[in-house]
Amino acid sequence: MQKPDIYIIGSGAIGKALAVFLKQAQESVKLVRGSVDYQPEKEDVITVKGKEDKVFKEEIITTTFSQLNTINGIVLVATKAFANQEIAEKLRGLKGQFSIVLLQNGLNVEEPFYGFDDVYRCVLFATSQVVEENTVSFKMVTESPVGRVNNETGTAGGLIEQISTPHFGFRDEPNILKYVWDKVILNCAFNSICPLLEEDNGIFYRNKEAATLARQVISECVVLAREYEVELDQEEIEEKLLLISERSNGQLISTYEDIRKKRKTEIESLNLEIARMADEIGKPEMVNKTRLLGEMIRLKSEIKCN
Repeated sequence: MQKPDIYIIGSGAIGKALAVFLKQAQESVKLVRGSVDYQPEKEDVITVKGKEDKVFKEEIITTTFSQLNTINGIVLVATKAFANQEIAEKLRGLKGQFSIVLLQNGLNVEEPFYGFDDVYRCVLFATSQVVEENTVSFKMVTESPVGRVNNETGTAGGLIEQISTPHFGFRDEPNILKYVWDKVILNCAFNSICPLLEEDNGIFYRNKEAATLARQVISECVVLAREYEVELDQEEIEEKLLLISERSNGQLISTYEDIRKKRKTEIESLNLEIARMADEIGKPEMVNKTRLLGEMIRLKSEIKCN
């Protein structure tokens, strides 16, 4: 039986690395540009630099939505979450049957895809950065969990088998919501405090006051999660914060990079979505610090972009 095709929406660092590893695994894969349309297909040699100086190269086809009429297979969304509304609308205009996997940060980023039959969230435990044009560095920390968001039954088993490779692995996770919240809470600290302090990810490992502020953000978010019937371990998240901070000492968080390069940030799906959810239940004061940090990032981004 012929394998379904795989389409990766987003030709950034994660999308390119995943495309190369899938091509090496003999999968039929295309990159689909999320922010640019009405351009012809092209084929580029993409290079991935992995652990222990290993280098992987493959010829990858990059296309745009205007070149697609039908999709049968798997769609992996690796763009920033603020593009989801536009992407969902474009996917609704295509024929065929396909599963959608969101490889994105943020709470409720799947909402634009409601109405599709087969939607999954993935929490990435991998990092990738653009080194130069068509060359990225990549590191997998561990297998990234994938789980359904619009169906309480069933697993992602068959899908996992096709998208998982030795160098970029995925695993089925029935309780994906916990992992989504865990990652979002960590991002609420890293993606607001680090850019405001103009420091790298190691600041929490190096500076006790910064770590204290991060713990306050974590505490607010854990309490809010409980309001939405999501039970989280605050101490466990705090330990992860310090571990990630130590291991990524010297690296810049994506939001800081976005601000420096005058690009739109994802803060609306992080701190500001946490704030919106607190407002929704009539308890805005529950996340005062998380909200303020998010508003400051939004303002800093707007000032830099103007």
